[in-house]
Amino acid sequence: MKKILAAALSAISVFAYNFAPAQTKTINITKNYSGSIYAKNQVMVATRLMGYIKKMNVEEGDVVHKGDILFEVDPSDIYSMINQARAGVMQAQNGVLMAKLAYADAEKDYQRFKNLYEKGAVSKRDFEKMKLNMDMRSSQIKLAQAMLNQAQAGLQRALDQKKYAKVKAPIDGVVVRKMTKVAEMAIPGHPVLVLADLNSIQARTFVKEGDVKDIKKDQNAKVFVGAINKTVDAKVANVIPSADPATHSYLVKFSLSDNSGLLPGMYAKIYVKVASKTEVVIPYNALTSRGGIVGVFIAENGKAKFLPVNVISQNGEEVAVSGVNSGDKVVILPPANMTDSTPLN
Repeated sequence: MKKILAAALSAISVFAYNFAPAQTKTINITKNYSGSIYAKNQVMVATRLMGYIKKMNVEEGDVVHKGDILFEVDPSDIYSMINQARAGVMQAQNGVLMAKLAYADAEKDYQRFKNLYEKGAVSKRDFEKMKLNMDMRSSQIKLAQAMLNQAQAGLQRALDQKKYAKVKAPIDGVVVRKMTKVAEMAIPGHPVLVLADLNSIQARTFVKEGDVKDIKKDQNAKVFVGAINKTVDAKVANVIPSADPATHSYLVKFSLSDNSGLLPGMYAKIYVKVASKTEVVIPYNALTSRGGIVGVFIAENGKAKFLPVNVISQNGEEVAVSGVNSGDKVVILPPANMTDSTPLN
């Protein structure tokens, strides 16, 4: 038994520990928040026609491009309008023709009475009646032509309505909401779909009221989107100066340096640099815990000494802590059985 104990003590005494000096560094103090990706600009897509949805080509979440056909409205009523407008044009054309024929007759009568009047065969009164009749027929041509122009404009409007039966995407975007289904009535001015503009992608989060004082417009930040494993440089775009009455938190929006691959609704982790500060920094893998207390072991007079620490922030493989002095030698990856006074030589 004594031999086993001696061997164990010998093994501990010859265990090769690694050390690193605690250093004073200027570090960035960051705060992190859970947020999401969203589109700053959203477009409500509606139809200019009243009618039933005949075909829906998209679903929520679909990415669309400008000019893609999103849905179609049943054009039956439009074709009825076109047929009525065409009938109106034909009727107006017939009216112009009849007016021109009437004018031609009136003009012949005028010329005939003119010759008779010059020969003294008819009275001036009868001659003036023929001239008045010809002028009236001329006015009727102008009125019939105006009615034809109006009927043709009506036909053109009806024909123009036909193209509105197929509703196209006005922007590149993603469908974030569908409000009307196939066979339901589409009403002019009432949105059928909502598109989010993919060129206006931003990030947003809510920060608690105690943190909002540390966040200013144009402040640097980083946004990590785990869905596509992407980190993007960002800046604070807006801090909305009105708190949510239920959570007492403030909405903060971030502009992104690169929004390629990002889609509205993606979960994001947002890191905001709030200050720079001089702190004592140690390797992350020097941290350990004893009895539920986070701390480190330092070398003191050839033996281990446990010091409780408070972690201020982490940057990669380094952590800023309080409770350790600059220059202290901390033990890297201390074994689970290390205690105060464990020999380190």
